[in-house]
Amino acid sequence: MEPQHRLARQIIHTAVSKGMEDMKVNPRRGLRNLVDLALYFSESEQQKQFFEAAQKVISASRNPYPALITRMISDVNNDIVRQVGLNLGYSSLIHGAHKLKERQEELKVRLPWLLIFDVCRPDPVFFCRLEQFLREGQELGIYSYIFCPRQNGAIPLLCQMANRFEECLFVLNVTPEMISEQNARVIGGIHNAMVSLEIAKGSLAEEKNAGAFRLLKQNRCLYGFHAGYKEAADLDRITDPEYVREAIALGNIFGVYIAEPGTSDTCREAVYAFACRSRGKNGQPLVILEWERDIQNIGESILSGDGDLRLPPAKGLGRWHVKAKDLLAKPLSEILRGTGI
Repeated sequence: MEPQHRLARQIIHTAVSKGMEDMKVNPRRGLRNLVDLALYFSESEQQKQFFEAAQKVISASRNPYPALITRMISDVNNDIVRQVGLNLGYSSLIHGAHKLKERQEELKVRLPWLLIFDVCRPDPVFFCRLEQFLREGQELGIYSYIFCPRQNGAIPLLCQMANRFEECLFVLNVTPEMISEQNARVIGGIHNAMVSLEIAKGSLAEEKNAGAFRLLKQNRCLYGFHAGYKEAADLDRITDPEYVREAIALGNIFGVYIAEPGTSDTCREAVYAFACRSRGKNGQPLVILEWERDIQNIGESILSGDGDLRLPPAKGLGRWHVKAKDLLAKPLSEILRGTGI
Protein backbone atom coordinates (compact mmCIF):
# COMPACT_ATOMS: atom_id res chain seq x y z
CA MET A 1 0.00 0.00 0.00
CA GLU A 2 1.41 3.41 -0.99
CA PRO A 3 2.35 5.58 2.05
CA GLN A 4 0.02 8.42 1.01
CA HIS A 5 -2.84 6.01 0.46
CA ARG A 6 -2.17 4.28 3.80
CA LEU A 7 -2.22 7.61 5.62
CA ALA A 8 -5.46 8.66 3.89
CA ARG A 9 -7.14 5.37 4.83
CA GLN A 10 -6.06 5.73 8.45
CA ILE A 11 -7.42 9.27 8.60
CA ILE A 12 -10.70 8.27 6.98
CA HIS A 13 -11.02 5.14 9.15
CA THR A 14 -10.67 7.29 12.28
CA ALA A 15 -13.16 9.84 10.94
CA VAL A 16 -15.67 7.15 9.96
CA SER A 17 -15.43 5.58 13.42
CA LYS A 18 -16.06 8.99 14.99
CA GLY A 19 -18.91 9.61 12.52
CA MET A 20 -20.58 6.33 13.42
CA GLU A 21 -20.46 7.22 17.11
CA ASP A 22 -21.98 10.60 16.27
CA MET A 23 -24.71 8.85 14.29
CA LYS A 24 -25.85 6.97 17.36
CA VAL A 25 -26.64 10.34 18.94
CA ASN A 26 -27.45 12.46 15.88
CA PRO A 27 -27.78 10.40 12.64
CA ARG A 28 -28.33 13.47 10.47
CA ARG A 29 -25.22 15.29 11.64
CA GLY A 30 -23.04 12.16 11.55
CA LEU A 31 -24.09 11.36 7.99
CA ARG A 32 -23.51 14.94 6.87
CA ASN A 33 -20.00 14.88 8.33
CA LEU A 34 -19.13 11.67 6.45
CA VAL A 35 -20.33 13.06 3.11
CA ASP A 36 -18.32 16.24 3.80
CA LEU A 37 -15.28 14.03 4.41
CA ALA A 38 -15.80 12.22 1.08
CA LEU A 39 -16.08 15.57 -0.67
CA TYR A 40 -12.84 16.73 0.94
CA PHE A 41 -10.94 13.69 -0.40
CA SER A 42 -12.52 13.88 -3.88
CA GLU A 43 -9.93 14.45 -6.60
CA SER A 44 -11.83 15.21 -9.81
CA GLU A 45 -14.61 17.66 -10.61
CA GLN A 46 -16.92 14.73 -11.40
CA GLN A 47 -16.24 13.16 -8.00
CA LYS A 48 -16.91 16.49 -6.30
CA GLN A 49 -20.20 16.85 -8.19
CA PHE A 50 -21.15 13.30 -7.16
CA PHE A 51 -20.71 14.01 -3.44
CA GLU A 52 -22.14 17.55 -3.71
CA ALA A 53 -25.33 15.96 -5.06
CA ALA A 54 -25.32 13.63 -2.05
CA GLN A 55 -24.92 16.66 0.23
CA LYS A 56 -28.06 18.24 -1.20
CA VAL A 57 -30.13 15.10 -0.67
CA ILE A 58 -29.09 14.56 2.96
CA SER A 59 -29.56 18.26 3.75
CA ALA A 60 -33.29 18.03 3.02
CA SER A 61 -35.30 18.01 6.22
CA ARG A 62 -37.34 14.93 5.28
CA ASN A 63 -34.62 12.85 3.64
CA PRO A 64 -34.81 9.12 4.50
CA TYR A 65 -31.15 8.47 5.24
CA PRO A 66 -31.02 9.21 8.98
CA ALA A 67 -33.68 6.52 9.46
CA LEU A 68 -31.73 4.14 7.22
CA ILE A 69 -28.49 4.82 9.09
CA THR A 70 -30.17 4.35 12.47
CA ARG A 71 -31.56 0.99 11.36
CA MET A 72 -28.24 -0.10 9.86
CA ILE A 73 -26.17 0.78 12.93
CA SER A 74 -28.70 -0.97 15.16
CA ASP A 75 -29.04 -4.18 13.11
CA VAL A 76 -25.67 -4.65 11.36
CA ASN A 77 -22.26 -5.41 12.85
CA ASN A 78 -20.72 -1.93 13.07
CA ASP A 79 -17.33 -3.25 11.91
CA ILE A 80 -19.04 -4.35 8.67
CA VAL A 81 -20.73 -0.96 8.23
CA ARG A 82 -17.41 0.81 8.75
CA GLN A 83 -15.32 -1.43 6.47
CA VAL A 84 -17.87 -1.68 3.65
CA GLY A 85 -18.36 2.09 3.74
CA LEU A 86 -14.61 2.74 3.67
CA ASN A 87 -13.93 0.27 0.88
CA LEU A 88 -16.76 1.50 -1.31
CA GLY A 89 -16.58 5.22 -0.55
CA TYR A 90 -12.80 5.64 -0.51
CA SER A 91 -11.05 2.58 -1.98
CA SER A 92 -13.41 2.23 -4.97
CA LEU A 93 -14.94 5.62 -5.69
CA ILE A 94 -11.96 7.87 -4.87
CA HIS A 95 -8.58 6.10 -4.67
CA GLY A 96 -9.51 3.33 -7.12
CA ALA A 97 -11.03 5.78 -9.58
CA HIS A 98 -7.78 7.79 -9.61
CA LYS A 99 -5.74 4.65 -10.34
CA LEU A 100 -8.20 3.54 -13.02
CA LYS A 101 -7.90 6.82 -14.89
CA GLU A 102 -4.12 6.54 -14.92
CA ARG A 103 -4.15 2.90 -16.05
CA GLN A 104 -6.73 3.59 -18.75
CA GLU A 105 -4.38 6.12 -20.28
CA GLU A 106 -1.47 3.69 -20.10
CA LEU A 107 -3.34 0.65 -21.46
CA LYS A 108 -5.52 2.54 -23.96
CA VAL A 109 -8.57 0.60 -22.79
CA ARG A 110 -11.60 1.61 -20.76
CA LEU A 111 -11.72 -0.09 -17.38
CA PRO A 112 -14.67 -0.83 -15.08
CA TRP A 113 -14.75 0.12 -11.40
CA LEU A 114 -16.69 -3.08 -10.64
CA LEU A 115 -16.19 -6.69 -11.74
CA ILE A 116 -18.56 -9.66 -11.49
CA PHE A 117 -17.20 -13.20 -11.17
CA ASP A 118 -19.13 -16.33 -12.00
CA VAL A 119 -18.03 -18.95 -9.43
CA CYS A 120 -19.23 -22.29 -10.72
CA ARG A 121 -16.18 -24.49 -10.02
CA PRO A 122 -15.03 -24.17 -6.41
CA ASP A 123 -11.78 -26.13 -6.80
CA PRO A 124 -8.23 -25.16 -5.73
CA VAL A 125 -7.06 -24.26 -9.25
CA PHE A 126 -10.06 -22.00 -9.80
CA PHE A 127 -9.61 -20.17 -6.48
CA CYS A 128 -5.89 -19.74 -7.08
CA ARG A 129 -6.64 -18.06 -10.41
CA LEU A 130 -9.42 -15.99 -8.86
CA GLU A 131 -7.02 -14.66 -6.23
CA GLN A 132 -4.56 -13.71 -8.97
CA PHE A 133 -7.35 -11.83 -10.75
CA LEU A 134 -8.21 -9.90 -7.61
CA ARG A 135 -4.59 -8.85 -7.12
CA GLU A 136 -4.36 -7.75 -10.74
CA GLY A 137 -7.67 -5.92 -10.36
CA GLN A 138 -6.36 -4.00 -7.35
CA GLU A 139 -3.28 -2.99 -9.32
CA LEU A 140 -5.57 -1.60 -12.02
CA GLY A 141 -7.67 0.26 -9.46
CA ILE A 142 -10.67 -2.09 -9.20
CA TYR A 143 -11.72 -2.50 -5.57
CA SER A 144 -15.35 -3.66 -5.87
CA TYR A 145 -16.35 -7.21 -6.82
CA ILE A 146 -19.49 -9.28 -7.06
CA PHE A 147 -19.22 -13.05 -6.60
CA CYS A 148 -21.96 -15.26 -8.03
CA PRO A 149 -21.44 -18.71 -6.46
CA ARG A 150 -23.39 -21.66 -7.83
CA GLN A 151 -22.78 -24.02 -4.90
CA ASN A 152 -23.23 -23.61 -1.15
CA GLY A 153 -19.72 -24.89 -0.49
CA ALA A 154 -18.16 -21.98 -2.36
CA ILE A 155 -19.39 -19.38 0.14
CA PRO A 156 -16.94 -20.16 3.02
CA LEU A 157 -14.06 -20.28 0.52
CA LEU A 158 -15.05 -16.92 -0.96
CA CYS A 159 -15.29 -15.43 2.52
CA GLN A 160 -11.80 -16.68 3.35
CA MET A 161 -10.53 -15.03 0.19
CA ALA A 162 -12.34 -11.77 0.94
CA ASN A 163 -10.53 -11.64 4.29
CA ARG A 164 -7.22 -11.51 2.42
CA PHE A 165 -8.27 -8.37 0.51
CA GLU A 166 -9.21 -6.03 3.33
CA GLU A 167 -9.29 -2.92 1.10
CA CYS A 168 -11.82 -4.41 -1.32
CA LEU A 169 -15.60 -4.57 -1.20
CA PHE A 170 -17.25 -7.92 -1.98
CA VAL A 171 -20.90 -8.62 -2.71
CA LEU A 172 -22.14 -12.21 -2.54
CA ASN A 173 -24.94 -12.65 -5.05
CA VAL A 174 -26.80 -15.73 -3.78
CA THR A 175 -30.12 -17.53 -3.79
CA PRO A 176 -32.14 -17.95 -0.55
CA GLU A 177 -31.36 -21.68 -0.51
CA MET A 178 -27.63 -20.89 -0.09
CA ILE A 179 -28.15 -19.08 3.22
CA SER A 180 -27.79 -21.89 5.73
CA GLU A 181 -27.05 -21.25 9.41
CA GLN A 182 -23.39 -22.05 8.80
CA ASN A 183 -23.06 -19.81 5.73
CA ALA A 184 -24.84 -16.92 7.44
CA ARG A 185 -22.47 -17.25 10.41
CA VAL A 186 -19.41 -17.28 8.12
CA ILE A 187 -20.61 -14.24 6.18
CA GLY A 188 -21.30 -12.36 9.39
CA GLY A 189 -17.72 -13.01 10.48
CA ILE A 190 -16.08 -10.99 7.69
CA HIS A 191 -16.19 -7.21 7.60
CA ASN A 192 -15.75 -6.28 3.93
CA ALA A 193 -18.67 -8.16 2.38
CA MET A 194 -22.40 -7.82 1.98
CA VAL A 195 -25.09 -10.10 0.58
CA SER A 196 -27.61 -9.62 -2.22
CA LEU A 197 -30.37 -12.22 -2.14
CA GLU A 198 -31.92 -13.20 -5.46
CA ILE A 199 -35.71 -12.81 -5.32
CA ALA A 200 -37.80 -14.63 -7.89
CA LYS A 201 -41.19 -13.30 -8.93
CA GLY A 202 -43.43 -13.15 -5.90
CA SER A 203 -43.36 -11.79 -2.39
CA LEU A 204 -40.22 -10.91 -0.48
CA ALA A 205 -41.85 -12.48 2.57
CA GLU A 206 -42.26 -15.95 1.07
CA GLU A 207 -41.05 -18.57 3.52
CA LYS A 208 -37.71 -19.36 1.82
CA ASN A 209 -36.89 -15.65 1.42
CA ALA A 210 -37.98 -14.68 4.92
CA GLY A 211 -35.95 -17.54 6.40
CA ALA A 212 -32.79 -16.43 4.61
CA PHE A 213 -33.30 -12.79 5.62
CA ARG A 214 -33.86 -13.89 9.22
CA LEU A 215 -30.56 -15.83 9.34
CA LEU A 216 -28.66 -12.90 7.85
CA LYS A 217 -30.18 -10.51 10.37
CA GLN A 218 -29.44 -12.83 13.29
CA ASN A 219 -25.77 -12.80 12.25
CA ARG A 220 -25.79 -9.00 11.86
CA CYS A 221 -24.91 -9.12 8.17
CA LEU A 222 -25.30 -6.21 5.77
CA TYR A 223 -27.73 -7.42 3.14
CA GLY A 224 -30.29 -6.52 0.51
CA PHE A 225 -31.97 -8.14 -2.48
CA HIS A 226 -32.02 -8.08 -6.26
CA ALA A 227 -35.05 -8.76 -8.44
CA GLY A 228 -35.49 -8.99 -12.19
CA TYR A 229 -38.17 -7.18 -14.13
CA LYS A 230 -39.42 -7.21 -17.70
CA GLU A 231 -43.15 -6.52 -18.03
CA ALA A 232 -45.73 -4.08 -16.67
CA ALA A 233 -46.83 -6.65 -14.09
CA ASP A 234 -43.26 -6.81 -12.74
CA LEU A 235 -43.14 -3.03 -12.63
CA ASP A 236 -46.36 -2.86 -10.62
CA ARG A 237 -45.08 -5.47 -8.17
CA ILE A 238 -41.60 -4.12 -7.44
CA THR A 239 -42.67 -0.47 -7.24
CA ASP A 240 -45.65 -1.16 -4.98
CA PRO A 241 -45.24 0.68 -1.64
CA GLU A 242 -46.07 -2.55 0.17
CA TYR A 243 -43.13 -4.29 -1.56
CA VAL A 244 -40.78 -1.59 -0.27
CA ARG A 245 -42.26 -1.72 3.24
CA GLU A 246 -41.81 -5.51 3.21
CA ALA A 247 -38.16 -5.14 2.23
CA ILE A 248 -37.53 -2.70 5.08
CA ALA A 249 -39.37 -4.86 7.61
CA LEU A 250 -37.20 -7.84 6.62
CA GLY A 251 -34.03 -5.86 7.37
CA ASN A 252 -32.87 -5.05 3.84
CA ILE A 253 -30.55 -2.09 3.42
CA PHE A 254 -30.72 -2.00 -0.37
CA GLY A 255 -32.74 -3.35 -3.29
CA VAL A 256 -31.47 -3.73 -6.86
CA TYR A 257 -33.79 -3.99 -9.86
CA ILE A 258 -32.30 -5.68 -12.94
CA ALA A 259 -33.88 -5.42 -16.39
CA GLU A 260 -34.15 -8.78 -18.13
CA PRO A 261 -33.39 -9.20 -21.85
CA GLY A 262 -36.20 -7.82 -23.96
CA THR A 263 -37.37 -5.25 -21.41
CA SER A 264 -38.76 -2.16 -23.11
CA ASP A 265 -37.13 1.25 -22.75
CA THR A 266 -40.40 2.56 -21.30
CA CYS A 267 -40.30 -0.02 -18.52
CA ARG A 268 -36.61 0.65 -17.81
CA GLU A 269 -37.25 4.39 -17.58
CA ALA A 270 -40.17 3.86 -15.22
CA VAL A 271 -38.07 1.71 -12.86
CA TYR A 272 -35.18 4.18 -12.96
CA ALA A 273 -37.54 7.06 -12.18
CA PHE A 274 -38.94 5.06 -9.25
CA ALA A 275 -35.41 4.37 -7.95
CA CYS A 276 -34.53 8.08 -8.14
CA ARG A 277 -37.69 9.08 -6.27
CA SER A 278 -37.03 6.45 -3.61
CA ARG A 279 -33.52 7.79 -3.02
CA GLY A 280 -34.63 11.43 -3.04
CA LYS A 281 -35.35 13.81 -0.22
CA ASN A 282 -38.87 12.38 0.25
CA GLY A 283 -37.86 8.76 -0.33
CA GLN A 284 -37.73 5.57 1.71
CA PRO A 285 -35.06 4.27 4.15
CA LEU A 286 -33.96 1.71 1.56
CA VAL A 287 -31.33 2.30 -1.15
CA ILE A 288 -33.01 1.29 -4.42
CA LEU A 289 -30.94 0.98 -7.60
CA GLU A 290 -31.84 0.35 -11.22
CA TRP A 291 -28.81 -1.76 -12.06
CA GLU A 292 -27.84 -0.69 -15.57
CA ARG A 293 -28.45 3.04 -15.26
CA ASP A 294 -27.10 3.53 -11.76
CA ILE A 295 -23.90 1.55 -12.21
CA GLN A 296 -23.26 3.41 -15.46
CA ASN A 297 -23.92 6.78 -13.80
CA ILE A 298 -21.56 6.01 -10.92
CA GLY A 299 -18.83 5.03 -13.37
CA GLU A 300 -19.24 8.19 -15.38
CA SER A 301 -19.21 10.31 -12.22
CA ILE A 302 -16.03 8.88 -10.74
CA LEU A 303 -14.14 8.37 -14.01
CA SER A 304 -14.85 11.77 -15.60
CA GLY A 305 -16.90 10.15 -18.32
CA ASP A 306 -13.98 7.96 -19.47
CA GLY A 307 -15.31 4.72 -18.08
CA ASP A 308 -18.09 3.48 -20.34
CA LEU A 309 -19.90 1.16 -17.98
CA ARG A 310 -22.88 0.28 -20.11
CA LEU A 311 -24.11 -3.07 -18.86
CA PRO A 312 -26.38 -4.73 -21.39
CA PRO A 313 -28.01 -7.74 -19.70
CA ALA A 314 -25.85 -10.84 -19.64
CA LYS A 315 -27.48 -13.32 -17.30
CA GLY A 316 -28.94 -10.28 -15.60
CA LEU A 317 -25.63 -8.79 -14.53
CA GLY A 318 -23.93 -7.18 -17.49
CA ARG A 319 -20.85 -7.06 -19.66
CA TRP A 320 -18.28 -6.94 -16.88
CA HIS A 321 -19.11 -10.52 -15.97
CA VAL A 322 -16.06 -12.79 -15.97
CA LYS A 323 -17.03 -16.34 -16.88
CA ALA A 324 -15.29 -19.36 -15.37
CA LYS A 325 -13.77 -20.45 -18.69
CA ASP A 326 -12.11 -17.03 -19.10
CA LEU A 327 -10.85 -17.08 -15.53
CA LEU A 328 -8.89 -20.24 -16.25
CA ALA A 329 -7.67 -19.27 -19.70
CA LYS A 330 -6.68 -15.58 -19.79
CA PRO A 331 -5.19 -12.84 -17.63
CA LEU A 332 -7.60 -10.15 -16.46
CA SER A 333 -6.08 -7.36 -18.56
CA GLU A 334 -6.55 -9.46 -21.71
CA ILE A 335 -10.19 -10.12 -20.87
CA LEU A 336 -10.81 -6.41 -20.35
CA ARG A 337 -9.05 -5.57 -23.61
CA GLY A 338 -11.26 -8.08 -25.37
CA THR A 339 -14.57 -6.60 -24.24
CA GLY A 340 -14.74 -4.32 -27.23
CA ILE A 341 -15.52 -1.23 -25.14
